[in-house]
Amino acid sequence: MSSFSKAGHLVSLLNKSDFKILKVFASSLKNRQVLNLTTLSQYSSLGQGLIEHHLERLVKFGLISKSNLGYTLLVTGLDIYVLKILSNKNIITALGPQVGIGKEAEVYLARDSSDQNRVLKMFRLGRSSFKQIKRKRDVNTAINSWLLLNIDTAKKEYDILTNLKDSSNSFPNPLCRSFHCIVMDAIYGNRLSDTENLNDPELVFDRIIDNITIAYHKGYINGDLNEYNILVDDDNVSILDWPQAVKIDAINADAVLTRDIQNITKYFSKKFGIEKDSHKIIGNVKRNASKT
Repeated sequence: MSSFSKAGHLVSLLNKSDFKILKVFASSLKNRQVLNLTTLSQYSSLGQGLIEHHLERLVKFGLISKSNLGYTLLVTGLDIYVLKILSNKNIITALGPQVGIGKEAEVYLARDSSDQNRVLKMFRLGRSSFKQIKRKRDVNTAINSWLLLNIDTAKKEYDILTNLKDSSNSFPNPLCRSFHCIVMDAIYGNRLSDTENLNDPELVFDRIIDNITIAYHKGYINGDLNEYNILVDDDNVSILDWPQAVKIDAINADAVLTRDIQNITKYFSKKFGIEKDSHKIIGNVKRNASKT
C-alpha cells in the first residue's frame, strides 16, 4: 500500500486532537522539523499527558517518528493532514485509485463534493539523491529536508500551471495546492509512449510544438519533455510535469529548449517516421513566441 493510500485509510481512525498535533508539525516545518513535548503542548493547547498519549498513537500509525531529540513528521503524516484539509473544504470527498507513479510523484484519481473527477498529485522527491535533486532543480538552497523540498516543488509547479492555464487547454488546470499536493481537473488520454497508432501523427506533433511555443511565450520551458509526460486523446495533447521547468532567461535556457525539442523530434522520427529539423523548429518557437 502506498503512503497516500495508507493515509486515506487512516483519516477515519484519527480524532480532533490527533489532527491538532499534526497541524503543529506541518505548520512548524519551515522553522524546525524536530519538536519536543513542551513545544507541541504550547502550540496545540493540549496538556503534556494528553500529548504523550496521542504521540504514541501517531508513532504507532507511522505518521511521526520518535528519537532522542524529539518527534519528527513523516511523509504519511503530512499526507493525512493534507487529506483532512482537502476533505474539510469539500475539495476532495473520495479518494480513487492510483493512476500514475514516478520517481518524483504519485498521482491519484479523486472526487469532489459535486461528484466531479479530480486528480491529486503528491510529490515524492526523496527516491534519489538530495544533492542531485537540488543541483538539477531551481530550488531554495537553504532547504534541508525532503518534506520541505516536496512542498517547494509542488508550489513551483502550481505557480507555473496557474500562469499557463488560460493560454491553452493542453496544460493541466490547477485548482488548489496544499503543502506537497496539487489538485487538478481530471485529464484524459494515453501516454504518448503507450500509443502505438495515431490518426494524424504530424498533427499531434504540430500541436506539441504549438504548446511548447505557448509556454515559451509565457516564459517557461518544460525541461523534461518526452513521450512519457505527454498524454494523447485522439488528436489532442496534454503536456504534464512542470516542476523541472526553467525560465526562458535562465543561463541554460537554450540548451534545455534544444533538448526538449530534440527529444520530441527523435521520438516522432523513430516511432512514426516523421522527419523534422529540430534546429528550424527551435528558431520558429522563439520567433513565433515573440509574435504571440
